[in-house]
Amino acid sequence: MRITVVIGAFLSMPPAPAGAIEKVWADLSRSFAASGHQVTVVCPAWGDLPEDSMLDGVRYLRLSGFGRSGSTWTDLWYDYRYSKAVRSHLPDADVTVFNCFWLPRMVRGRQELGLLDFHLQRFPKRQMFLYHHVDRISTVSDAIGDAVKAQAPGLASRIDVVPNPVDTSVFRPDSARSPGETLNLVFHGRVHPEKGLDVLVDACRLIHDEGIPLSTSIIGPHEVSQGGGGDAFLADLMKRAEGFDLRFEGRIVGQAALVERLQDCDIHCYPSMAFHGEASPVAPLEAMACGAVPVVSDLPQFAGYVRDRDTGMVFTREGDGAARRLADAIIELIQDPDLRTRLRTATMAQAERCRVDAIASDHLAAWQRLGAGT
Repeated sequence: MRITVVIGAFLSMPPAPAGAIEKVWADLSRSFAASGHQVTVVCPAWGDLPEDSMLDGVRYLRLSGFGRSGSTWTDLWYDYRYSKAVRSHLPDADVTVFNCFWLPRMVRGRQELGLLDFHLQRFPKRQMFLYHHVDRISTVSDAIGDAVKAQAPGLASRIDVVPNPVDTSVFRPDSARSPGETLNLVFHGRVHPEKGLDVLVDACRLIHDEGIPLSTSIIGPHEVSQGGGGDAFLADLMKRAEGFDLRFEGRIVGQAALVERLQDCDIHCYPSMAFHGEASPVAPLEAMACGAVPVVSDLPQFAGYVRDRDTGMVFTREGDGAARRLADAIIELIQDPDLRTRLRTATMAQAERCRVDAIASDHLAAWQRLGAGT
């Protein structure tokens, strides 16, 4: 099968710095290629990486691209310009997967691109009328699938929910590690207000004020160009965190360094408040594969892999006292090693069910059912 994957306008693909969506499709593309398929990835240019290259059996075309502006309307304009720039470079294919806003609309009627798969990793923003011509709408959580159905009932039969993968050959526990007297809690992702990091910092202060040892690290970019909340937001978080053991470590460059950091993590917290901003975050899944117990908010997007007291801990995000509820969940994990051990075993098993080859097979099977490659 000839498969083309088009990445959005703002981040390139590894080895360039990449976000969760880019890493997901890099992993899936390698798996498709390893299964004998011809795979081309179209993505933004970055640094001195060549425009046309082969890596791990995948062809990469790195063209155009922009940094995020912090404005939704400006970013949509950038996506439009990027889509116009790359549309003439799309190769003939049996399947073309789109991770951008305008391009699926621009290429309607181009039969040489094969089956059109619009991949949705965010809640739809009333734009689904643009995609009535696509063959498949792939997304990563039932919550997003339900939102698409509500906004565009005519697309219901084309929605296919397949969870995000995690590379369990890379993200795996350090068998030689044992927890220290002070547990390590990590958040990794974009340092942005929608991630609930103010709630996490306030929860950590409550834990500190009760005299309970905990070492916390917040890892990820805060720069607006990389999807963060900017300098003022970081400064506010740092002020909130004064006086106790909480560090802001910035972006980790390189997958090996991230894996090493997650292997030293006992609890992974992803307290997102963004009901319409999240899809099925990969960060908790990466930490789970490394043996960390996840603590997440009660967003429905997490429900596919984090279930309260089954594969992690879930706190109620809405209403007064969110920081107190989050602190209580973390404290229970700190003070109950038996619970922590049971959940750790369950989280690693859950991550294994989302391994890359299994998720890649689900996508391939879906395309084959729709007639791709025949």
